[in-house]
Amino acid sequence: MKVLWTILTIALTLVPLSAKAQDHKVSARHFSAWQEPMLEIVRNNKQIAVLRSQLQAQQAANGSALRLPDPEAEVAYLFGSPKGVPGRTNVSLTQELSWSVILGHRRALAEAENNVAQHTYRASLQRILAEADRMLTSLVYSNQLCAELALRDSIARDIKRLYSEKFQRGDINQMEYNKVCINASMSQAELARAENERTQVQLALQAFNGGKTLHFTGRHYPASIHALPSLDSLEQAAQASSPTLAAAQAAILQSRAQERLARAEALPQLTVGFQGEYIRQNNYSGVSLGFTLPLWGNTRQRVRQAKLQTEAQELSLSDAQQQLSLAIRQKYAGAQALQHTADELQVRLADSSNDQLLRRSLELGQISLLDYLLEVSFYYSARTAQLEAERDAQLAVAELRGIMY
Repeated sequence: MKVLWTILTIALTLVPLSAKAQDHKVSARHFSAWQEPMLEIVRNNKQIAVLRSQLQAQQAANGSALRLPDPEAEVAYLFGSPKGVPGRTNVSLTQELSWSVILGHRRALAEAENNVAQHTYRASLQRILAEADRMLTSLVYSNQLCAELALRDSIARDIKRLYSEKFQRGDINQMEYNKVCINASMSQAELARAENERTQVQLALQAFNGGKTLHFTGRHYPASIHALPSLDSLEQAAQASSPTLAAAQAAILQSRAQERLARAEALPQLTVGFQGEYIRQNNYSGVSLGFTLPLWGNTRQRVRQAKLQTEAQELSLSDAQQQLSLAIRQKYAGAQALQHTADELQVRLADSSNDQLLRRSLELGQISLLDYLLEVSFYYSARTAQLEAERDAQLAVAELRGIMY
């Protein structure tokens, strides 16, 4: 289970990112829950593909301002006046020197923006994988229910054949025969309804799988609440690996980098260049130097804005940490309560299961058909309730698991 709860960003195993992004790769061995179907969804999901492209585009955009601006060249020919005054040619070549580029503040900001984009991608990816996890959990329940209803339908059809023979021999009347026919029809209808619901879940998973059929027939859940780590260790692992918290932390670093950039841009910006003036038999050329005059306070306002943004990001991180801790505790308590209910039902059914005894008693004529149908209906209802309780508990576990993707 330690491996299960250290799952990080799954789709990064398939995304060609920068060298630093490669450090976040995880291999297929991290998929201890739903290994094969989850890997297939990662490969085929269209939303993940869009997120990859958006991430790469954002990283490319962040790296577009890391160099000095292009130099400016200007050539002008001025005609002389009055007639006879020689023309003049002016040549100018200037280069703006940005302190934010020279001191590396723009590069630091671009790296911080890349980190924010990457962790934001991971947070979006986490939501997609958590939803896929819930769908797979629901599909396991549907597979279990269909198998259970198929068994009930088989038993109902066997009883119908048995009573059909009795009816033909005249051992039972039309009313009793009608009862077993209705019972068989109801069993068949319940199975058809469950199979239709399973088809809907399969189609939803197919959409998540990029439109490709996902062949999954499992009838066992990957883990129960009993196999989870303690609440404290789970909370610590979530705080350490949460992409939402990582994005909030990266946003703070981005704001601080923005502060340094704003301070650098508050300095007088320099411009150096070459200028020449060429007149017949009289040429002038030399170096030019210019700088901006930060008189109106625009740059100081940007510095103040960056400081306020940093404070807001720090508050946002604190809130995100509290929200995550609260969510884990709520989901953990809910999962425990639901699992306790499922365990109680399972124990009660195991202690009082008498479906085989009922079937034998009916065949031997020890109980009436009506008594059999009432008793078996009660047992079937309890069994369905137990399956539903187990599903609800597993969905709660999937919610916890989704936080760790």
